[in-house]
Amino acid sequence: MLGLLVVAAVVMTAVLFEYKDKLYTEISQTLSADSADEITEEIGIQEDPEAYIIDENDLISDEQEAVLQQYAYRYAQTLAFLEIQDISDLYSDKESEAYYLNKIALDVIVTVRKMASKDMTLEECTVTYNVADAYSYGGKTYISILEDNTQKFRFLDVLTQNFIIQHEFVLEQQDNNWYIKSHAHEEDFYLLAEEAWEQFRGTAEEKAAKVMDAIIADTEENIVWAKENYLNKTEEKTAAYTNYDREAAVEYAKEWVGERNYTGVYLAYDPFGGNCQNFASQCLHAGGLAMDYNGYNQWKFYSKTLNGYATPSGRSYSWTGVEPFFDYCYHNTSGGIVAHTDWGVAFTQKGDVIQVGAMGQWRHSVFVIDVIYDENGYAEEIILASNTADRINYPLSAYIYTAPRLIHIVGQN
Repeated sequence: MLGLLVVAAVVMTAVLFEYKDKLYTEISQTLSADSADEITEEIGIQEDPEAYIIDENDLISDEQEAVLQQYAYRYAQTLAFLEIQDISDLYSDKESEAYYLNKIALDVIVTVRKMASKDMTLEECTVTYNVADAYSYGGKTYISILEDNTQKFRFLDVLTQNFIIQHEFVLEQQDNNWYIKSHAHEEDFYLLAEEAWEQFRGTAEEKAAKVMDAIIADTEENIVWAKENYLNKTEEKTAAYTNYDREAAVEYAKEWVGERNYTGVYLAYDPFGGNCQNFASQCLHAGGLAMDYNGYNQWKFYSKTLNGYATPSGRSYSWTGVEPFFDYCYHNTSGGIVAHTDWGVAFTQKGDVIQVGAMGQWRHSVFVIDVIYDENGYAEEIILASNTADRINYPLSAYIYTAPRLIHIVGQN
């Protein structure tokens, strides 16, 4: 029995990545130069969010689709209004850990975004679930979803888009009706809640309360830390070459935000912990920063094989890893990238890298495609593009990982 499940899971994963590649292609075609400009235009107010299920290959029944549509709609309401939505009627077991984990993850969105200094509610929200694969076994149906969504934050004049966000639903029948048995969601708020969940003991309800308390406490600490470090600035570094083309780097980010670049030697690292820093490194390279293979501290990607030798071959951890890239920039004092790693985010520019963290860990690298400055010339809001999850025009304020650190690019030696 276990062997059958393993085989099914492997096949499902292969189908999922094939479907992802198809969606990446469609998204890249949609995000043409013209449409990239269009999504920066202000749009009208929409009072009620929308949710859609797209099942091109008829992989699930109408009844199963109705359950997913209801969940997607309530999720969209959560994002739009920052009001906790009741999902208990969609679950087969309302006392299960699976239900409480899903519930608390949605509660995290509401709670953390309400703690932000800006109004994080939405004028518009549309959530689309693309059914990538589904199979049935043991009376349950296992469904892989890839979500696209659009969000219009009230405080921004641009439309935020998110692509290819992975979900895994397990549905089961009770009294001839379909219900959710479990749900996993590859996004910051769910991953943070899931990780915290494993740290506590007790009933599902008790664990949910402990998770929320821990995330609230961490968010409060992060907000204080971010305010204290906002204006940090040390002596400005100099670089031999300061011709880093920020606009070219931003254009690369916009081109590849909904797709993966397999041209040349590049690869995608979504199956290996995420493609975020790989994407950020590619953006920097597209802006003219040369790979650095000299000495011990390197930043390079010539092939997928790790290689610490001072040769133009292999790759370094710093190209694809969040912490290793920061360490490279922090310790690099000779050739290669020159960057400030101790400046506050007030001094962010287009073409910089921001890393975000929570619960004592730096978790994600994002690329800066625009900055909104206040009357003093300090960054008031930072607009981002990223991979895993794929986002464009995403405000830094929206991240559930609420500790930001800036890697400000000066140039290279």
